Amino acid sequence: MKVLVTGVTGKTGRRVAESLVNRGVGVRALVRDIERGKMATLGMGVELVLGDFDDPQSIEIALKGCEAVFIVSIDNERQIEQEMSVAKLAKDVGLGHIVKLSSSDADDRPYRWSVAHAEIEAAISEIGVPYSFLRPHYFMQNYGSLLKVDSAGAVTLEAPANDGEIGAIDAYDIGECAAALLANGDALNDYALLTGSENISMERVAAAFSSAIDQEISYVNLDPKAYLTELEADDSGSAKDIADVYEEVRVGTMAVNSDNVERITGNKPRSIEQYAIENQDAIKSTIERVVTASN
Repeated sequence: MKVLVTGVTGKTGRRVAESLVNRGVGVRALVRDIERGKMATLGMGVELVLGDFDDPQSIEIALKGCEAVFIVSIDNERQIEQEMSVAKLAKDVGLGHIVKLSSSDADDRPYRWSVAHAEIEAAISEIGVPYSFLRPHYFMQNYGSLLKVDSAGAVTLEAPANDGEIGAIDAYDIGECAAALLANGDALNDYALLTGSENISMERVAAAFSSAIDQEISYVNLDPKAYLTELEADDSGSAKDIADVYEEVRVGTMAVNSDNVERITGNKPRSIEQYAIENQDAIKSTIERVVTASN
């Protein structure tokens, strides 16, 4: 069996590829840059093929000879068109399973990415290929972007979340779910909400990171209005949507849980403490980058 995996240079696709390889499944990885692909899949023994979502011919060539495909792309103005092109080509070449990385709020919230994922899901469900939509909640990897270092070297985790909790999930567990579904060939023909096993606060995240790298990290609760102003100053087209996510954290609607990771993989999802330990080098590197950028 061979699976085409997209996005192997990203935080989820690479874990899907690695988990498939560990299950003895052949992986063909679609990349736009062979050297970056080699670095991302080092030691996995996957087949790399050049391709681009905006080049249908390259996608068709990459899909041929595969039984299934994992689709993930970055949020962008052409996301709907790009992912649908891959899905339609998968049908044309006779693939038996499409696994798409979606979002926990698809078809549920008005955020730009939520609307896009919902439209893609709806279209794929109608093309006649068995499918599985994975809807992960807040990624634990996102906590790294909240790390700050002041002029005195004090490290903080900053967000306008108050004491709200999130059912955050490690991308590792998302990859395990995707690989399990792809390897066994049993399409959900539905979506699966993916969360961690419990809801966690920013205070707990800071404590887990502190313990993992043996360095004090404290949580700073930001003012929501000041946070939005900062996002808008960075010219983020999604500033209001991002700020609204943390508003949901504050009011409690991001505190959700499901048992789908364990149901699909047979294993419980990682806790924030396990994540921090497994990613302590990445946490340290993020802090170093923040320090370098501020100097």
